[in-house]
Amino acid sequence: MRAGSIVFVEIPVRDLTRAANFYASLFGWSFEHDETDRWFFTTGGSGPMGRITVGRPIGGDGIRVTVAVDDIAAVARRAIALGGGTTDADNTGRSDIGEWTVLVDPDGNRFGIFHGTTGDRRDPERRSDARDGEPDDAQ
Repeated sequence: MRAGSIVFVEIPVRDLTRAANFYASLFGWSFEHDETDRWFFTTGGSGPMGRITVGRPIGGDGIRVTVAVDDIAAVARRAIALGGGTTDADNTGRSDIGEWTVLVDPDGNRFGIFHGTTGDRRDPERRSDARDGEPDDAQ
């Protein structure tokens, strides 16, 4: 994925089934019903993936867009230097697909940044964050 690409969209909803039916019928999105409070979806083609969730309030915080970056810490520092910042709550995480955090723009709008490791998902030993930070073949 290219830095600056929108890679993830989170949509707060009241009813997962109703929302999944709406978006699937409207756009042809495919949903995974694997969690009780959020369902992941893919848009097909080269579009971003995302999820619908009942875990966030609807309305006010709205749809959250997440943008691909090359370096989470550097982009967070740049956002602060540009008048934005980090959120009050700890909205940072890491999983087998990458790491992310939520930032705010100068107007208080929240957006996510994400650095993916999806190309390395099948072989966690070769990920750059494995053990001492070096891929196995670089040691």
